[in-house]
Amino acid sequence: MADRLPPELIVEIVHHLPVTDAILGVLTQVCSTWRRVITGEPKLWRKYILSSRFQLDRRVGPSRSHIEFDQQRLQRAGPYGLEIVIDDSAIRKTWTRTPSPYNLLDVIMPFYKQWQTLQLSLHLDCYKPLFDLVRPELTMLEGVSLNFHWRYGDVIQLEQQLIKTFDAAPRLKRVELVSGSYNSLSLPLLDRISFPYQRLTTLVLEYVSDANPSVLTQILAVATNLECARFGLGCQSALDSRQEADEWERRYELYRSTRSFASCPKLVDLEIISQGLIETDFVLGVLTAPALRELRSYHPLGLRLGSALEAFQKRSKAPLRLLHLHYYDGVDVDDVDLVAFLKLVGETLQELVYDVHDEDDFDTNLKVSETMEMITFPNDTGDFTGTGKSYDPLLPNLKRLGVALRSCPPVVACTFGRVVASRGYADVSLGCSSWLKDWLKKHRLEEVMLYCDDFQLYASVRSLRKQLRSFEEREVDALKMTWCGTGWTRESPKWLPCEGKTNRTFSFDNRG
Repeated sequence: MADRLPPELIVEIVHHLPVTDAILGVLTQVCSTWRRVITGEPKLWRKYILSSRFQLDRRVGPSRSHIEFDQQRLQRAGPYGLEIVIDDSAIRKTWTRTPSPYNLLDVIMPFYKQWQTLQLSLHLDCYKPLFDLVRPELTMLEGVSLNFHWRYGDVIQLEQQLIKTFDAAPRLKRVELVSGSYNSLSLPLLDRISFPYQRLTTLVLEYVSDANPSVLTQILAVATNLECARFGLGCQSALDSRQEADEWERRYELYRSTRSFASCPKLVDLEIISQGLIETDFVLGVLTAPALRELRSYHPLGLRLGSALEAFQKRSKAPLRLLHLHYYDGVDVDDVDLVAFLKLVGETLQELVYDVHDEDDFDTNLKVSETMEMITFPNDTGDFTGTGKSYDPLLPNLKRLGVALRSCPPVVACTFGRVVASRGYADVSLGCSSWLKDWLKKHRLEEVMLYCDDFQLYASVRSLRKQLRSFEEREVDALKMTWCGTGWTRESPKWLPCEGKTNRTFSFDNRG
């Protein structure tokens, strides 16, 4: 029966399957008709993923027969663009005996004119064949993802001349460079490799850097077509800021003075992971992004952040809808106060995540509590004019509020109680004037999430938990309240990847 199907229908069936070597191999065994149709359809062979058969000889790596076999497989794609995925992790961990004279990239190098996407995850030394290409005609290339694996102590041998492999790639829009080093050490690569940054729409730099971090701002200055950017520039600087504070500060100020001002009119999504090399304000202080809708900042020390956010928004007037701020240690309580900045984004902001994990957290918690009251229940902190008119909420269109703290003292519990009360879940007996009911009807908050490491049994905390448990039984409105925590402590987020790769980072994106 299968051999009676018309070739067009066979191709249509295969197109709706996850096309891998294993699946194609099985389908070619159905009958001679299927084998002839599948092997003769170039579009089915466009995607190449490193075959698991290399693992059979993982002690010695790929052989000449492996290389030749896969090159024959790629030839079946004909003139169509190739989607290349190569990951040597399966053999990298056990390839310790006799090194192979062949490189996995040897499979794809003859087909460089047909590369459409490159997704490579290799040891740094294995990239040599790729980097030795000088301005090849990569006319089909649209996306590049390079993951470099190395460990502290490895001898990093990069050619002194600038790597120009990707200069002649007129369609290149997406670039991702990731250093997969132990302890997130930064790989000094930005000044050694060239990309057509002016054409890119997506740029991801994780733990790759330059001796002078201001190179990042120079890249942004020419990347005027960027729509999505993510920067994580490593966790170690040349001088430890705690042990060599004066010299570190002097060097950092020198880097700041060499930054370039950048305007990215199309940038809508920006994520900055700061772990000691530079801080979030290093980028925001010189950036103008009038279209920015989503901003995520991870693990900043809090230095200058409050004022940097305010200055950035005054320049950009961005329609910011999502703001995630994840602080860790050394938080400056004045920089946790974001009221001046939040006033500037009050009409557009719909989601705010406020993650503050600080050892000396009494003043921090107090400031966070005051900010939350300004956001949700401004009866005490609003600018009362004596006219009897209602106070305007700081963020009138906020739909999702997430707050993560190291502990939940009474001041925080009481504040969350007021947040709850502002939606009508409990009697409001706070001496408020009659205008409160009208204000509550206009409030748009839909979801609140609280995360604490240490839920101590204060009376106010017990009352809040009891109140939260009753929400499931009541149907006052659509507000969702989530109470989450791990007991006494949580693993330090300082070394964790950002929210896209872990569920342990506090975020609305990672529930469940």
